[in-house]
Amino acid sequence: MFEPIREALGDLATRETTVCRCEMVTRGTLDDFLTSSPFVSNVNAVKLSCRTGMGPCQGRYCEGSVGTILAAARGQSIGLGGRFSAHLPVKPVPVGDLRALDAAPEPPAPGGPDIPRP
Repeated sequence: MFEPIREALGDLATRETTVCRCEMVTRGTLDDFLTSSPFVSNVNAVKLSCRTGMGPCQGRYCEGSVGTILAAARGQSIGLGGRFSAHLPVKPVPVGDLRALDAAPEPPAPGGPDIPRP
């Protein structure tokens, strides 16, 4: 595959463009926050203030756009903004899958039951 042009993620977004679909955060909301908070320089501060990356996808879709918009606003490289902090569960797990863990049989002991122990 190819590496996307990350700067384009921010350049193409207008104030009305939804950056975080899970939390319905627009580019205008991010721009307003970054203008009113000139010392914010990492994506986690944006996440905590604007709720980007706090929905069901945990930032899988918006992290790159938020990082690009932050980098452009601060005149820094995208990497300096960092990454969203991960919170458990890292990937959503259906409750039924967790309940099935209790019903799973115990694995046999190493060496098996028929091997004599010294």
